Amino acid sequence: MRDGTPRPFLFGTNFKMHQTPAESMGFYRELATASLVPEGCRLFMIPPFTSLAAVTDLARRDPAGIWIGAQNMHWAERGAYTGEISAAMLVALGVDLVLLGHAERRGLFHETDADLNKKVLAALSAGLRVLLCVGETAEERAFGVGSETVARQVKIALDGIEPAAIPMLQVAYEPVWSIGEGGVPAHPEDVAPLAALIRANLLDRLGRTGATVPVLYGGSVNPDNAGTFASVEGIDGLFVGRAAWTVEGYRETLKAALTGLKSPRDM
Repeated sequence: MRDGTPRPFLFGTNFKMHQTPAESMGFYRELATASLVPEGCRLFMIPPFTSLAAVTDLARRDPAGIWIGAQNMHWAERGAYTGEISAAMLVALGVDLVLLGHAERRGLFHETDADLNKKVLAALSAGLRVLLCVGETAEERAFGVGSETVARQVKIALDGIEPAAIPMLQVAYEPVWSIGEGGVPAHPEDVAPLAALIRANLLDRLGRTGATVPVLYGGSVNPDNAGTFASVEGIDGLFVGRAAWTVEGYRETLKAALTGLKSPRDM
C-alpha cells in the first residue's frame, strides 16, 4: 500500500524472442511448483507468441495464479495485417495480459504514441489487462526532456480510457538508457521522480482512480538491486529482464524484491 491506496506488488519478466513452447511450459511448471506467492503479490510471465497456446493450456489444467502475457497485439479486430495478432485471438487463447509500448517496439518497429493509444483501447475493450511501458531514451535524457517524453507517452496512450477499464491497467517505467545488455544501471534517485511523474499523469488523465493503477520499474533489475528498486516510493512492482529468464533467477530476484518492501500489500 502506497499513498494510502492498496495496490498489488507485481513481478514478472518478458522472454522476448527466446524459448520454444516446451521451454516455456517447463518454466511455468517449475515456477508454479517452486513458488509460493506471498499475499499481496502477483507474478506474471510473457513468453513468445508461439508458446502462448501451450502455456495457457497448461495454466488452465494446472492453475497457479501466474498471469500469462502476450508481447504485443494489433489494434484492429481483423484485416489484412500479415503477421499480426488481434486482441480477440489472445482472448481466445486465455491470455491474461498484453505488453504494449515496449522500448524495442517503439524503437525498432517505430510504434507511435497514437498507435499505442489504439492498441490500449482495443486491448481493454476486449477484456485484456494491459502492461503499458513508457520511458525516455539516452538522447532525450541528455537533452533534458525525459520527463516531458514520459508524460507525453502516458497521456496519449491512455486518452479515452473508460473508467470501468482502469482496474485492468498497469504501467511500467523502463528508461531506455538502462535496459538491455548495454544499459546503464539506474539509481533510486533516477526512478523516484519519474514514478511520481507517472502517478501525477495517471491522476490527471484518469481522475482519482488513477491512484489504483500499479506502477512498475524495469531496467537492469537483478537480485543485487531488486530490493532497492522495490523500496522506491511510488513503485508497485518490478518488470525484470534477463535476470529472471531462469526459474532460479526469477525466484532469487523476487526474493530480493520482497525484502525491499517497506509495507504489506493488499491484493
